[in-house]
Amino acid sequence: MHHSHLFMRLTLLVLATLVTTSSMAGSCQQNEYTAPERDQARLESGLVGEWNQTFDEKILTVEDIDGNQWRYFTIEKRPETPAGLILFLHGFPEFAYAWEQQLEYFGDTHHAAAIDLKGHHYSSSPDLVEEYDFIEIAWEIRAIIRCLGYDKATIVGHDFGGAIAWIMGMLHPDAVDGLVVISVPHPYLFGRALLNPDSDQAERSRYIGYAQGTSLADQLNFSKIIFSDFSIFDSGFYSGKRILRLMLENWVPTQRWKTMKHYYRAMPFPANEQDYPAELTAFQKKIYTIKRPTLFLWGLADPYFNQDTLTGIGDLVPDLELVTYPQGTHWLHHEAEDLNLRIDTFIRKLQ
Repeated sequence: MHHSHLFMRLTLLVLATLVTTSSMAGSCQQNEYTAPERDQARLESGLVGEWNQTFDEKILTVEDIDGNQWRYFTIEKRPETPAGLILFLHGFPEFAYAWEQQLEYFGDTHHAAAIDLKGHHYSSSPDLVEEYDFIEIAWEIRAIIRCLGYDKATIVGHDFGGAIAWIMGMLHPDAVDGLVVISVPHPYLFGRALLNPDSDQAERSRYIGYAQGTSLADQLNFSKIIFSDFSIFDSGFYSGKRILRLMLENWVPTQRWKTMKHYYRAMPFPANEQDYPAELTAFQKKIYTIKRPTLFLWGLADPYFNQDTLTGIGDLVPDLELVTYPQGTHWLHHEAEDLNLRIDTFIRKLQ
């Protein structure tokens, strides 16, 4: 899938949206979720630290664009009369509970929900790489919004989740109130930086090539890069025993690494000029333009993305609030002490 042309797929998805948007409610099921006995026992005993256990845990079963059904593990907090839906999408290699503090905060006023992305933790983990295409997953996110009982949501996404949020803002603006994107560049600007010989973005992204590979050498090189950066644990969110929950439930199952890396395998990488032309036509620019208000949070010390990827952002995101954190790493959603306040202020402007 990652060898096909991104722009052609974007065009087809735009046309498909025009044809089928009215039927997007689709079939949807909501079921209470019971965690595996071993995981639940560890949690209740405190062996994996103290976590908020008051959230409603559900499995949402939704249909994708091809009619396949996928199960999404979902945690929720909501008041009796919510002010709207905020949907939180985590990144690699986390899980829904990465948004624990945000659900605690926003669940008093809004229907706050976080999901395990496909291939992560308790959600469906199909073997086919094609099922991890960001454009197709955006359709599933749209179906999840409908399944939760809403036509629109404010989408907050980090890393993979942020990439999906960008796609939602491009292709499904009618299902979006606003976007909060954390630590991941706009797809077009990322592609241009990868192709820029004066940028080190290609070097910073070499781990993606290793993630796409299946040889032992590829796996070792990928692990060497990923596990050389433990800044995910510096913020204190996974303090003490809490780190064990992420590891035991999402990292230890070896199959999980295969499916989490499928997102990289589904990417159009290495970048090419056809997907990311230096000059966009008017039609191309319409597709790549984000059509909803966007709060973009960026750590200037993020080792994975060069600031080159911010060049030209205002042209593609006309309603943009860009906030940079000089000391911020890739894990801003755990580091930024003003995160909830910034998101809250942004959401109030949307109303």
